[in-house]
Amino acid sequence: MDDATVHTLPEMLALVLLDPGTGRFVVDHQRTERALAGAVLLDLAARGRLETDGYRQPRLRLVAGTGTDVVADRATGLPTGWFRAKRGVTRLVPGLRGAVLTALVHDGHVEREPGGFLRFARWWPDTALRDILLAGVAAALRDGVATDARIAGLVSLLHAVRAEHRVLEGRRRELRDRARVVADGDWAGPAVTAAVREVQAAAAAVTAAAAVAGSGS
Repeated sequence: MDDATVHTLPEMLALVLLDPGTGRFVVDHQRTERALAGAVLLDLAARGRLETDGYRQPRLRLVAGTGTDVVADRATGLPTGWFRAKRGVTRLVPGLRGAVLTALVHDGHVEREPGGFLRFARWWPDTALRDILLAGVAAALRDGVATDARIAGLVSLLHAVRAEHRVLEGRRRELRDRARVVADGDWAGPAVTAAVREVQAAAAAVTAAAAVAGSGS
């Protein structure tokens, strides 16, 4: 089995973020949602379905296209006309996590364990496929470059939500520094850069809010 059997970047990201030991995501619900939304924008950009207005902080616009996967389906929820990446991420979040997991279950890449009284559902990823994806991420961090744009996008999103050390073994600071090199590479166009920055900003806001709540408890 190889990563070609995973059709979209949000599905790749969900597989990597699912902990095979717990059946849960390794980062909190809000960061997971925003990372998946960013992955949809990155995937659309890779397909040539996002254009930008060329400014330093670009606006995005969806270009017409076809498709039957989860990315093409969720793209219909994006604003019409020009929009900022922040608005795009916000519009994509509702229902996205469930849609991605449903797609993975349908394709046999994740097994769902139903929840029950006082117990959440758990999602068990295909560990062989997850290991292949993580090997690509690890190679990119080791070499400081990703030859596959999808792996580069995966690294960038993991970096945006501070999840490198949660999915790979190694020193946290070293993993983040290496991921930053890949994320800051010249592989990304303005639409991708805007999407990643928005995920970073959203993740930072969630972390700050959690810190404030913790200090007040």
